[in-house]
Amino acid sequence: MYKFYYETLKPKYGDRLKLLFTDTDSLCCEIETEDLYRDMEKDIDFYDISNYDPTHPLYSKSNHRVLGKMKSETWSIPIVEFVGLKAKMYSYLYENKGQKKSRELRKIS
Repeated sequence: MYKFYYETLKPKYGDRLKLLFTDTDSLCCEIETEDLYRDMEKDIDFYDISNYDPTHPLYSKSNHRVLGKMKSETWSIPIVEFVGLKAKMYSYLYENKGQKKSRELRKIS
């Protein structure tokens, strides 16, 4: 994961890449680019995109469950808002009002 970040993403995006958080087996980045999917297409072998919608132009089963391949937790739906408070305390919203919360965040009544 660190190798992917420092040897693939960082050289490609430089200052347009911001690491939001890492976990044992995941990372979340903010990337400033005109078309992320076009960028991904150039380096398609790094990604397991088998969980994308089958109508998505990048959809492929070629790297399905291959260890070491990056996989999206939002299935190809862009994240539109992110809040990170501390380790394991984050929340993000993605288009169509989907939401992912860390297990550590609890609703306060």
